[in-house]
Amino acid sequence: MEFERFFTQFIQERRFLKNSSELTILFYKDSWKVYKRFCSDINKQELTKFVLGMREAGTSPVTCNVRIRGMNSFLSWLHEQELTAEHLRIKQLKVEQKVKRTFTDEHIKALISWRPLTFTEHRLHALVCLLIDTGARVREALSLRSDDVDLDNLLIRLTGKGNKQRVIPMSLELRKVLYHFKKKHDHDFVFPSRNGGKLLYDNTRRDFQALCTKLGIEGVDGSFHAFRRKFAKSYVKNGGNVFFLMKQLGHTTIAMSKKYVEADEEDLAQVHTRTSLLSRLR
Repeated sequence: MEFERFFTQFIQERRFLKNSSELTILFYKDSWKVYKRFCSDINKQELTKFVLGMREAGTSPVTCNVRIRGMNSFLSWLHEQELTAEHLRIKQLKVEQKVKRTFTDEHIKALISWRPLTFTEHRLHALVCLLIDTGARVREALSLRSDDVDLDNLLIRLTGKGNKQRVIPMSLELRKVLYHFKKKHDHDFVFPSRNGGKLLYDNTRRDFQALCTKLGIEGVDGSFHAFRRKFAKSYVKNGGNVFFLMKQLGHTTIAMSKKYVEADEEDLAQVHTRTSLLSRLR
């Protein structure tokens, strides 16, 4: 397939010119690998075959849309390079919209008040406190190095998607947690593995899920990502505006940030308690 050579060039440009992260590169490669499983060329008919092939193989609409986004990036690049006469696009599948449940205030209190004993537990507690306080992505937190944390000025420098950096504030409470934890090791990474290397996401997620089970925290969608939704909802509810929230979370559009503050059952219940006509006028 001639497009194999084009895809290699696409990846090179994304890596060296767009400075895409390795996770993003893997995302593109996975989409292309699946596409080649069902298709041998790039045209409208083959694009349709791609989607049908995934669905017939039992792939969920959500996962299909992830791979469609990866292929659409490649298709846009092909058109920009004048390698295709038409700007081909694959239409996203309709997906049932579900309100994702995030952590409750009781969950957050349980996590904050948990008393760790071992180094691994202290590391997890400090990491969780950082996610609660800043709304950072967990992979951003795991990449933090000592120079990224300015305890004097209460600032943290994060490297987000596309290797874009942003500086966000931290609270006095988080500074206390990080100060005490940083005294427990002398490695460069803020949350290091035992040998000082970068902590693996899968191991961290495993430890966190075990902690949630221990504390009786259940029914939360998205694991670590639920901290970002909780942060966003609390931020806006307590007076923060969506524009500042966009900067804090590292989003490129306000529309993306707004998705994080959609009302759930708990929010609706609280508002209803205050506004119910039957309760006020009875």
